[in-house]
Amino acid sequence: MYSDKLLLKPGQVHNAWSKPRALPQEIVQQFTNKTMHLKGVQLDIVHVDPVSGLETSAPLSWVYNHHHALLAGDTKTLWYIFNRSKGSDPLGPHGSKLEHAEQRRLHMPHGCMMNGAAMNDFLQDLRSATKGRMIASFGGSSGAEFRGTSTDLPMPYASAAGNPESFSALIHFINMRGAPLPSQKRFECPCTSARKIDPQNGTVDGVKVMPFSCSLELLKQNNTGCSLSTYQGGYRCCEDGVFLTESMPGPDVPMDEFRAKFTISYYDELPGARPVFKPACCDATGNATHHGNIEYDVPQCVAGTAPELCEHMITAVQPFDISSRRHRNSSEKVDPNETLELVHAWGHQHVGALGMELYDEKTGLLLCRTKPLYGTGNTPGNEAGFLVGIPPCVWGPPPLAPPPQIRRGDLLRTVARYNSTLPRHGVMSLWLMDAARLAPQTKLEMLV
Repeated sequence: MYSDKLLLKPGQVHNAWSKPRALPQEIVQQFTNKTMHLKGVQLDIVHVDPVSGLETSAPLSWVYNHHHALLAGDTKTLWYIFNRSKGSDPLGPHGSKLEHAEQRRLHMPHGCMMNGAAMNDFLQDLRSATKGRMIASFGGSSGAEFRGTSTDLPMPYASAAGNPESFSALIHFINMRGAPLPSQKRFECPCTSARKIDPQNGTVDGVKVMPFSCSLELLKQNNTGCSLSTYQGGYRCCEDGVFLTESMPGPDVPMDEFRAKFTISYYDELPGARPVFKPACCDATGNATHHGNIEYDVPQCVAGTAPELCEHMITAVQPFDISSRRHRNSSEKVDPNETLELVHAWGHQHVGALGMELYDEKTGLLLCRTKPLYGTGNTPGNEAGFLVGIPPCVWGPPPLAPPPQIRRGDLLRTVARYNSTLPRHGVMSLWLMDAARLAPQTKLEMLV
């Protein structure tokens, strides 16, 4: 499945929802008024030659995938999302433009699904506004690791889409053409001298940006990514259509044509299907009551420090699946003692990352550790200087290890590590996780 074509000049950003596109007709017919169970999604970014029309997989040195998300479901709901997000930053303070007072909750920033809390709240609000339609979702903060990170869920777990007719994608891509590496780290979304940053009013170029919400740990470090007064680069300077280069390309510079190419795998039938959802946890920049800032900076280690000792680490303790929004909203009751199964997880990070760990705070048990893979060549999926994969932790039926059972209110500790031989801006340390409710007990199990 292909997105609409994305036309970008060198240094330009695409950061918006794509128009819904129809799924293949045989899929639509097969699952009319039924539930489709998706196993996983693969993404490729292809460059289309303007003369020959030939498509080529584009390396990250051509186009950088900052993050993306894919939705599949009925056409009406996907157009509902697209029409109410046009012309606004998906991660801004007003990520959706809605018309009716009863839908005002959707004016809250959902973090463009870059974390579990945002994804969950987004889909929860969507179900309320669209009378319970089921939308399957993949991605979120999945970015440059997209070719080397499997989203496949073990049977019988799956992402459920009701009456699937179309798909839509949130696409945050950066045209990297002409960016010398590693001197020009365009993938860090630098705030160029052309940007007008007003810390007092919380605006960039006169537009309100996502409010800052760093943990006490980062604030004590005086982290430069936690305030507009010290902000040098990151998501808040990476809006749709902006340029990340100091000089603007002239009118004679041609646009490059890219498309996002998705391949979905699904089951014709899946007896005993276990639908998954995104738990609210975890962002290493947050704490027990606030999800976090999404991004932060890695300061360069002190001069003279041995390179192997240049490591920046932050930690955060947060509940597994109780977001601050849901906690405040009395109409959405969440039982903190409900037990869930964790079936798939990886820690999304950026270039320079050394890895992430997830612990049960009460027992100290290590639940998951992920370590990024870096490219060594120049082919798509193996680009030198880039993070190209984050192998996930996966649980399920044998031979896999059984899924950890975690209560919604249980506290989990995130540990995030980056190499700090160089300063880094706008980095992220977010867990992308899939969880499922416990399977209903059989009568025999209940009797026992």
